Amino acid sequence: MMKGLFIKDLRLMKAQKHFFGVVLMMMVIFLTVYTDFSFVIAYITVMFGFLTVSTISFDEQDNGLGYLLALPVSRRDYVKEKYLFSIATAIPGLMIVSVLAFAVSRIRGIDFVVEEWVMTTAVSLLIVGVMLSVVIPVQLKFGADKSRVVMLILFGGGSLTIYAGVKICDTFGIDYMPMLNWLAGIRPTITLAGVALVCTVLMGVSYLISRSFIEAREF
Repeated sequence: MMKGLFIKDLRLMKAQKHFFGVVLMMMVIFLTVYTDFSFVIAYITVMFGFLTVSTISFDEQDNGLGYLLALPVSRRDYVKEKYLFSIATAIPGLMIVSVLAFAVSRIRGIDFVVEEWVMTTAVSLLIVGVMLSVVIPVQLKFGADKSRVVMLILFGGGSLTIYAGVKICDTFGIDYMPMLNWLAGIRPTITLAGVALVCTVLMGVSYLISRSFIEAREF
């Protein structure tokens, strides 16, 4: 049944030709006009990450998820497939845009050194890993409509927490720059391996949470 779920999601992706067209157009424009390729890599990677979320939204239309789970598809298999599908779309998307960005930087003569390129790839991987680890369980718990409100609250609260933390450090004279400089000084390959490990742990915990949500949900 896992193969069937993969085929279903691939066909859903195939139906989103306009989305891929927009992403491709934005990528071409960004790589042609922008000089900040770090932003381009992160932004396009997140766009690919949202493909998994969109498949969940399609599944839930007209109570389709309830019908799907009434078939010989276990709830655990459904959740497992979503995480595997997210990896199968986000990682290749990250690799494609990263390689293109590096190649275009050489063609356009933009100073985008290998160390910065690897660090940007690592940060983009972390961003999409955190995003999917949060969005998938929220989507499965609250559904497509309510999850938008919940995500707005979560990301808004996270931004306010970071802002408040910076302000508190400034108020009490806490110097956080040495830690940032230390992180920046770590070898890019080590950083990439560390980020991959963190994302693996986050996705594993997120999977367990999503599984508990879908098993408790009534349709």
